[in-house]
Amino acid sequence: MSWLIAVILFAHGVGHSMGILQTTGVATINPAWNGESWLLSGSLGSTLANIAGVIVWSVAIVGFCAVAATVVGWLPATWFEPLAVVSAAVSLAGILAFPMAFPMFSTIGAVVVDLAVLFAAIALHWQPGPELG
Repeated sequence: MSWLIAVILFAHGVGHSMGILQTTGVATINPAWNGESWLLSGSLGSTLANIAGVIVWSVAIVGFCAVAATVVGWLPATWFEPLAVVSAAVSLAGILAFPMAFPMFSTIGAVVVDLAVLFAAIALHWQPGPELG
């Protein structure tokens, strides 16, 4: 079970790379999706908003990959809660600021995973452990 959870968390993390591709304009998967931020572009300008987007998506990628590593025991289990909370919060902030970076079904799926991770970490105080084996 721990490997299944870790794979989901890892895939969720890597999925944020699509945000980097959209934000930087490296790849436009669909013209309806874009990396513009309705929240940041007006106040910071496009260039700084794009830099903020790359930072947000990169933190989410690294964070969720580290969370997955805690689940399988590659990193200490005590790191799970802080990594999970920060990663999910950053992911949700990125989705809020850059809502058109992903197709709607991906956005909904990402929000569901982020909320589930926050619930597990904050409400349940779940910690990875050998009982998942």
